Amino acid sequence: MKFINKKTHLQEGHTITDEYLNAECRVNEDDGHFHYQNVDYDGSFRSSGAKGRMLRLALANQDNYCCYCMRDLGMHDSMVTLEHVIPQKSTTKEFNSYVNLNVYPLTEGEVVRTRDFTGVQDPTLPPRPHTVSFENLTVSCDGTFPDRGPASQCCNSKRGNRFVFPMFYIEGVENDIVYMENGTIQIKESCAHAEDYRKMIRTANLNCRNLKYIRRLWYLFADIPYRDLENCVNDENQRMEKLRQVLYLDNDMADQDNEIFNKFKRENYWRTFMMYHWFYRNS
Repeated sequence: MKFINKKTHLQEGHTITDEYLNAECRVNEDDGHFHYQNVDYDGSFRSSGAKGRMLRLALANQDNYCCYCMRDLGMHDSMVTLEHVIPQKSTTKEFNSYVNLNVYPLTEGEVVRTRDFTGVQDPTLPPRPHTVSFENLTVSCDGTFPDRGPASQCCNSKRGNRFVFPMFYIEGVENDIVYMENGTIQIKESCAHAEDYRKMIRTANLNCRNLKYIRRLWYLFADIPYRDLENCVNDENQRMEKLRQVLYLDNDMADQDNEIFNKFKRENYWRTFMMYHWFYRNS
């Protein structure tokens, strides 16, 4: 996981939201005042093209990586989905549970619950309605793997609307995480938000079996040239050769290594594995 710095694209994100609000949602009143109504993420935000623009901007802001698992979404854009950190249909209490964390950019001065924004006379921006604000929108993968099994799903699809601590908005989060040799994520005990991080990892299922296997393979392949791994995509014999080079070296892990071998010798699994190249020498 890496820190998402919203400040690098903040002005562009605000432009998308503000243009959408003024073109689709602003109502000018007869007495010279105005208000906004019908802020609709699934409706006019999409049909106006604002959602597509926001998705492309958020992808650039994240260097194409999923905010949760670090899958390279530029390699398979059909898996891309915009994620509301604060869920769309949050109650006031649920919304405040995020804002009260005081984690930028999900702060009181930047975002407001959409239902509390619409209808207010002459509102000022910021704060912006949370369902269409750049601050509250990140990019996630769809959390699926070739087997499509529910036990191996992660990220947006697994999280749903459950509360998550926005650890990707904590500067230096990379230093609070350890990727173990077996592929699991662990949080350093010295981390100030250790328990919050652990809950987020469980909620997004970031230690699911397929992710652990993928991260373990990148650890084992650290000394193999990246180009050699790319060349395996279209050649099953090369894939099997590379897997045999790093697996079966520990008798206690033979059963797990058999499962990894039988999965990742297949082209669809290997292509998925390559989408996680961020872990090459980063784990």
